[in-house]
Amino acid sequence: MNSGQNLPSSPSPIGPIKRIREGFPNQRLTILPESAIERCRSLPVVQQLYVTHIGSYQTAPFHHVERPEGVPQAILIYCLRGRGWLNIANQTHSVLAGQAILIPPLQAHTYQASQKDPWSIFWIHFNGPLTDSILESFDYHLSSPVINSPDIEQIKEAFESTYSCTNYNYSDSGLFTMTAEFMGLLSKLKLHAGRFQQDNQQSGASIRKTISFMERHLDLTLSLEELAQQAGLSIPHYSKLFREHTNQSPISYFLQLKIRKACDLLYQTEQPIIHIARALGYDDPYYFSRLFKKVQGCSPSQFRERERKY
Repeated sequence: MNSGQNLPSSPSPIGPIKRIREGFPNQRLTILPESAIERCRSLPVVQQLYVTHIGSYQTAPFHHVERPEGVPQAILIYCLRGRGWLNIANQTHSVLAGQAILIPPLQAHTYQASQKDPWSIFWIHFNGPLTDSILESFDYHLSSPVINSPDIEQIKEAFESTYSCTNYNYSDSGLFTMTAEFMGLLSKLKLHAGRFQQDNQQSGASIRKTISFMERHLDLTLSLEELAQQAGLSIPHYSKLFREHTNQSPISYFLQLKIRKACDLLYQTEQPIIHIARALGYDDPYYFSRLFKKVQGCSPSQFRERERKY
């Protein structure tokens, strides 16, 4: 995202790896000139929220960016394929396809592509008085910077519309259009954020309640009946609403949460697999390993070895 060269292979908060900031095949990178930024700050409407950097990487092996002091702008990164990692506020979070991350201005952070399955991403730096309000609208917390927004094609189309505005030579109308398109992109992310589509406030609240319950009880084995009771709905109605909001069944979604947590523990800690399994409600580590492989395509031990290989 910043212009730069290959970085030395010293240890980082996420792990010692080969590091590359820029120079990927088919990458796109546009940094608005200072003259355009100054106009953004003076144009009505645009001055409230404007793009300063925008780009995309199509498969970025060894992609690694470390910023001990952050940057002056907020950052949006959306994962189109593959996976990566974000370290922020001393916590590491996995980032999968169909997920976005938000990073506030001046916040120390590090992110990198997975070594085995490097991500394809687009990213935008943005600034303006509305920045804090944008973060608040996503109910943003440093402890949970990952946003699920799985309609990849819609999000990608909205990004391309935003990026196309760089062809307008930073005219006033072009800058206005870029802000408008970027707001459209944010609105699409918001539509699916929080792991559900809020097409109905009451049903959305019921689904949100059970998702929160899942996140607080990853150490339990929850049945569909128990989850439906948490939502105050019948099992058929709850299952239907949950799938409408998340494109997954409740049990499948709960499993994904558990496996995502397992990935973080495998990567960040030296805990034995049997301890991780028990922490996630599985007394039988072999059963846990089979579930993990079903979701991740490899065993927990293979995942740990693969992600730490470099």
